[in-house]
Amino acid sequence: MLNVFIPQEKLEDIVIKNMASSTNEADQDVWFKIFTKLKYIYISSLEEKKYLTTEDTLFLLEESYGIEIKYATKYIDSISDHPESVTQYQNGIFLLDISEEDAEAIQRDYGVICQSIKKMDYSVLMDPDLKFSLDKKDDNYTWYSMLERIDAAHIPSNHLIMIDRYLFANEKELGNSLDNIYGILDAMLPTHKLKCPYKVSIIIGEQQDGKGVALSYAAHKVYDMTSELDRPYPIDVEVFYHTHDSGLYSRTHNRYILTNYTITNAGYKLNAFDDDNSQCMQPIYVQGLFSINGLDGYCDSPHKSHNDLMLAIYNHLNWWIKHPTTEDCLSAYNGNVVPINNIYQSKNQIN
Repeated sequence: MLNVFIPQEKLEDIVIKNMASSTNEADQDVWFKIFTKLKYIYISSLEEKKYLTTEDTLFLLEESYGIEIKYATKYIDSISDHPESVTQYQNGIFLLDISEEDAEAIQRDYGVICQSIKKMDYSVLMDPDLKFSLDKKDDNYTWYSMLERIDAAHIPSNHLIMIDRYLFANEKELGNSLDNIYGILDAMLPTHKLKCPYKVSIIIGEQQDGKGVALSYAAHKVYDMTSELDRPYPIDVEVFYHTHDSGLYSRTHNRYILTNYTITNAGYKLNAFDDDNSQCMQPIYVQGLFSINGLDGYCDSPHKSHNDLMLAIYNHLNWWIKHPTTEDCLSAYNGNVVPINNIYQSKNQIN
């Protein structure tokens, strides 16, 4: 799901330098190591050509790491005049031949990573390596104190996804659940003005006893709450309620908070705090997408979990769009229960 957009010449320079026989793996550039973890890289070029032989630099990249190089010249070259088009790829990394000032403006205005090839900084993708061990009644932490290191001042975002089947399982805990949702959103949503709406997606699940807060009521409460965040841009809220028969049900046992470039795992529940006191003992991991150990092959990078979850969500949303009469998933948008294909009119809207 993570896609890089870069001029062909710049990519070739990076590949030549880092795949040279004289370059030790330990000395390879971090950007190069990130590239090798991806499935696709999109390039722009004055001349398109096929990479067929070992004499072609990008052929070696494709063959060695299983990456597919795709031309997207028209799209990449149009970004300067149509910067809003970067929102078509919410997990995109745009490394463009533009000024640093223009790149910074696109990143700030649209919530995706955008950098000038004259100044590429991989730190925006790196894991801050934050782990918090909460104990019951612990008052040392809040959602804000845990998440402030990955807020949009450093890592851009325009989409946040919360996954917790049991977030609205208990009517008695509704107020507390809403407080936790508010705390997460207030900690992670940009405080500066965006030139696009910010999307919040909440994925909840059917309870075995059939009880819980009705989707219409929960969606209405969450959407009304967003006005209290006082953000200088629209916030769109979608809530997906899926049943035991849903193919996504088994993939959403664990509790996660995802943004475009971060993944946070709560060991037990997102409804973690009650008046700033922890409700249970649980670890919470706050991560960027890549770590040095992951890039060097000593462990999985957080990117793997992020990618797998995003892919599972998008695949099932696409299936539901094509089968809008299914009872496996109900959906709500900005406080109203609506058919899922009313929210997403085409596949491209969720890529």
